[in-house]
Amino acid sequence: MRQDDRAERLLVRLFPDYGAEWPVWGSRGAGRQGLLSPAHFPGLPADLVEDLRSWQRRWEDKHPEPWIDRRPPQAAERQAELDRLAQRLAAEVSGTADVQTDTWSSTG
Repeated sequence: MRQDDRAERLLVRLFPDYGAEWPVWGSRGAGRQGLLSPAHFPGLPADLVEDLRSWQRRWEDKHPEPWIDRRPPQAAERQAELDRLAQRLAAEVSGTADVQTDTWSSTG
């Protein structure tokens, strides 16, 4: 793949944020990152969409106050689950996007 092609691919990052529908964010090249929606991924399996939404809800339930830094004992387990979801998403979008997780955001 040429360098120019890689710059135009969608970079999908998985990490939680308060009020987000699901933990899926994206950008192209040096462009601004923003929350993506399931509509950005036509044909994405409904069970994967629901699993991502569920992961986001559970994260937010465990972190009700954004200004308090907590490292719950389940952080490693939650990160492992997000990594598995990232692998599933990467398999679905491999032709158009690269997928990665943000460890700090998902465990904190």
